[in-house]
Amino acid sequence: MIPDYLRDRWEAKQKREELLFLADNGGGYPEALSLPGMDVESRRLALRVMRFRVREEYEMPIEILKPSTPDNLEPWVRLTNNVAVNLANGFVSRTKRRKLYGR
Repeated sequence: MIPDYLRDRWEAKQKREELLFLADNGGGYPEALSLPGMDVESRRLALRVMRFRVREEYEMPIEILKPSTPDNLEPWVRLTNNVAVNLANGFVSRTKRRKLYGR
């Protein structure tokens, strides 16, 4: 049984593991980032609570075939573990990179 003083850390750990599992298995919408009423800043806060760190911030087009205009871009972050997170809707994914020997 998890002691009361560790309950918040336990819940954050479970949310973190769900996010990583989805990211590694084709992507998805973890519950912690898909709650009703969440916005960009609340998703940033949720990532911090789960102890993730942001490596870079960037924007991606909402619709690939349309030009990159300010109204066609969504904010994304790449975490230090190479997970990409769409801050607009909570979608997560991770691509496996091949390791190059000697680099």
